[in-house]
Amino acid sequence: MSKVLGKVAILYLQRTCACSGCYSDPIDGKWSAAVEAAEDRLHERAIALQAELGSYDPRTERAIATLIVPAQRVARQFMRVATEFPHSIRIISGTRTYAEQDALYAIGRTTQLNRSPVTNAKAGRSNHNFGIAWDIGIFSADGRYMTGATKADVTAYRNLAAMVKAKLPAIEWGGDWKTFPDAPHYQLRTGLSVAETRARFEAGKALG
Repeated sequence: MSKVLGKVAILYLQRTCACSGCYSDPIDGKWSAAVEAAEDRLHERAIALQAELGSYDPRTERAIATLIVPAQRVARQFMRVATEFPHSIRIISGTRTYAEQDALYAIGRTTQLNRSPVTNAKAGRSNHNFGIAWDIGIFSADGRYMTGATKADVTAYRNLAAMVKAKLPAIEWGGDWKTFPDAPHYQLRTGLSVAETRARFEAGKALG
């Protein structure tokens, strides 16, 4: 990072560092030596978790790096469990900005009208916006991305979730949702509503 970041990006960095226990100064969108030091601490904790819990493919690593520290720990625990699954698992996305969330929400509504909506969550209404959620992909032995379009794909996502939930109670699975179930989605279990999570994230308070 650098001082050339805009206010929105600095705010996000401050919130992420604060929720990770790395920053306690004002969340004001202003670059400072304290923000720079907090970013360094965040990176150090991420490296320590990688050393403790293992590293994975580059795409998974990039996605995990976007999460707050408590979620990074659980995501790496998830990947450790997932290595026991008969198919290859990768984390394919992690945190999204509010702007990215709104762009995703627009698909099938105001943009790319040939597609079905891919999310019901507007900006600030998805746990992806707060560094605690990630989406995964399952890949068959021949490298095929299992999209969920076939019965075998659906079964694979369900079987993976059953294995993960049995071993990691700190995880919630999107496939359990009653409305708009999302089989590739996992998140840190916080016991908070999305509104409560947003309020705590924006205030820089711990989420898990």
